Amino acid sequence: MRAHGFTLLEVVLAITVLGVVMAMLTLSLSATLRVVESTEKQEEIFFVAQTAMRRITEDLAAAVPTGDVSFTGEKKGLRDRRADQLRFASQARLIFNPDKQKPGRALIRYQALEDPADRRMLRLTRQDTLILPGVDTVKVLTNQEAADPAFLLADGLRAVRFAYFDREGQEFGGWGEEEQAKEEGKAGALPAAVHCTLEFWIDPDKDMVQTFSTRVLVPAESADGQ
Repeated sequence: MRAHGFTLLEVVLAITVLGVVMAMLTLSLSATLRVVESTEKQEEIFFVAQTAMRRITEDLAAAVPTGDVSFTGEKKGLRDRRADQLRFASQARLIFNPDKQKPGRALIRYQALEDPADRRMLRLTRQDTLILPGVDTVKVLTNQEAADPAFLLADGLRAVRFAYFDREGQEFGGWGEEEQAKEEGKAGALPAAVHCTLEFWIDPDKDMVQTFSTRVLVPAESADGQ
């Protein structure tokens, strides 16, 4: 009875075919994992963007004109990216500690700052300080010891842009006490609407971003009708 076995050539061919199959499976698995990671990343970005936009919308919808604090939007750049700033009075003060914080009109400030961990990224922070009679709230806000702490609203951003519209529908890159206020007829006037755009990095190495935007109508009068 003759014994049958595999020749060396057959063994080499089998190993080669097995290697090709394993390589294809590895590539397919890697591609699947990348898709899953990308989907999870985009879901996380969507949640952060939705939260940030809701907060900005509620703050602007409760904006009020006041002689102490003017509505100020600054068009700023940081490393060839938009990093706009926004400051205004609003009724939408957040109370995190009822024992130490009081409700009322607040000076709210949004700042787009460079992320110290990755200079390609921006962080959007929100800060509010209670407006008190006879107190220069703007000074208090810039005093880190006296002002309420700012909190992180969104990170992983490529750009933060605000655009402002007057009652005639004209668009402005910034808003303050100058030409826009003069056109509105009084210093410290509110814009008719604010358009907010947030660009989030999906992959900064591949220059992939995801953009979210919303337009908020600003009330023409204060909450008390004055």
